[in-house]
Amino acid sequence: MSISLRFVLIVCAALVFFIIMKKLKKSQIQVMDSIFWLVFAFSFLVFAVFPGIAYWLADILGFEAPSNFVFLYTIGILMVHDFSTTAQLAELRRKLNSLVSEVALRDRD
Repeated sequence: MSISLRFVLIVCAALVFFIIMKKLKKSQIQVMDSIFWLVFAFSFLVFAVFPGIAYWLADILGFEAPSNFVFLYTIGILMVHDFSTTAQLAELRRKLNSLVSEVALRDRD
């Protein structure tokens, strides 16, 4: 893994950390959501500080370059998070529709 990729990983991790801390201070993000982002940023630090882990995982999974593994890892984790967020949003929409129906029926009388 190149030095430039390792530098980018460290910078991105630090940036995510500071943004999440700022959002937490302003109560713009929930603690459970911030945990995901902090763990995600920490995983970037692990890959940057210990590139042997990325090399080892890339070798086991058959990637030609560890950078390809890091990119796929990032895409995969973000897709799983997006799916989870979509499922939560669908549940909230269902609850909102139920609540709106209940209020409409109450106001009708």
